[in-house]
Amino acid sequence: MIKRIAETGNQKSKVKDIITAVKTVARIADEKKADYIKILDMRSRLIITDYFIIISAKNTRLTRRIEEEICIHLKNNNRYPINVSGLAEGNWILVDYDDFVIHIFTDEFREYYRLVKFMHRHFLQFEVLSKIS
Repeated sequence: MIKRIAETGNQKSKVKDIITAVKTVARIADEKKADYIKILDMRSRLIITDYFIIISAKNTRLTRRIEEEICIHLKNNNRYPINVSGLAEGNWILVDYDDFVIHIFTDEFREYYRLVKFMHRHFLQFEVLSKIS
């Protein structure tokens, strides 16, 4: 298990900013008619990122639109992805913001890959946060 050192005031502020951004991503996905939204708190399990946000929508047009709206909003708040992949196909778009990673699937691809089920199997304990808290 990964143990974290006690957070300083600056770190607490950063964590709050990350959580705000993650909730904003979920809110935007909901507004853009995503069918499925899950926020996975991976802080106690992974070093590479704190949160996974799993989103799915009916078709590739919607997955691309959700990605576009999220990136525009976060860019307006001075957050930029370090990598975006899968945008051309649109079935599984991965947007890496370092502190959180967004997976935007078509419903068909989410069902096929079952990423949340995989996480349960291999990471046993992680917190699934509500869609929008």
